[in-house]
Amino acid sequence: MDDLEYRFLRHCWFPVARSSDLGEGVLAGQILDQELVLYRVSGRVTVAAGRCPHRGMALWLGRLRDDCLECPYHGWLFEPGSGACAEIPSLPERRPAAGIALRTFEAREAYGHVWCCLDDPYLPFPELLGYGTQGWQYGFGDPHDLACGMRQLTENFRDMAHFAFVHTGTMGPNVRREVDPYTVGRIGWDLEWALTTELGGTALEGNSALANTQTLTYRLTPPMSAYVRTSFPDGSGRFVAQFATPVNREGTRVRQFWIVGIDETVSGAHGVSLEEMWEYERQIFAEDYPIVENQWPAEAPLDTRTQVHTRSDKYSLVFRRLYVELLERFAEESVKAGASTSAS
Repeated sequence: MDDLEYRFLRHCWFPVARSSDLGEGVLAGQILDQELVLYRVSGRVTVAAGRCPHRGMALWLGRLRDDCLECPYHGWLFEPGSGACAEIPSLPERRPAAGIALRTFEAREAYGHVWCCLDDPYLPFPELLGYGTQGWQYGFGDPHDLACGMRQLTENFRDMAHFAFVHTGTMGPNVRREVDPYTVGRIGWDLEWALTTELGGTALEGNSALANTQTLTYRLTPPMSAYVRTSFPDGSGRFVAQFATPVNREGTRVRQFWIVGIDETVSGAHGVSLEEMWEYERQIFAEDYPIVENQWPAEAPLDTRTQVHTRSDKYSLVFRRLYVELLERFAEESVKAGASTSAS
């Protein structure tokens, strides 16, 4: 990852934990080698630098006390929201010097996850259109760390040509191999397209309503928020979202977060529970892991001339060019902002 992309990604929203894992407690997170500590007090989530400013202790090993985060080494307390140091037990009257505080970051909860942006957000917060519609149920997948690039993982999620080869264990042996021509539409910085496929009737234990023809509508919000809505022949639906958070500065390790949803027809009329669909999607992702971790280079190259492409790769080409355009726009605006600051 070059310096420009690193600076850009610091201005992007990424999930760092599932809300259910945080609870009313303390948890670790990481984006681009920035260690983070997450803590929730009275329903309010704080995301802060993960090391105590006193002796560098890992604060995610701490606990909540008196509505503050307590360092496990010397008991220093840090307030929610501001991260200000509220107490140093070893000092008279326990009062800290003014100005001692954790660096805090922009944070919000959405779609069952805690999200963080390390610097001022450059793009709007990702929107999952239709998420939370009445009659739908949602489950949140276990986060999983992978040795690959962020774009590599998101391209895999939206590649239909690999279904018949990588997913024979979950989808079965009769998945249609040919991918129809398709057009990728652009809405602002978002991309969207739809494809119809035939799974061959053996997925989900041969459930005839869900394992044959289906239309998949994909949408991507850069840099890494992607989801697909599956429409079955009778109009029922499934929803799967994938988020890829860059864990290290080099961009060679990511943490995958994911969501699966089904409507009431899938669970009621077709007899597939949310738990069963969750397990089905978990197995699909597990089949993808050895693929994305054994590609070279580890990150999808932005120079499209370095790989061979076919018509099924239309999305990849559009996405890589859009990503380059986004980086160039960010660089231009950063230079202007710097010049303006210097002039003032």
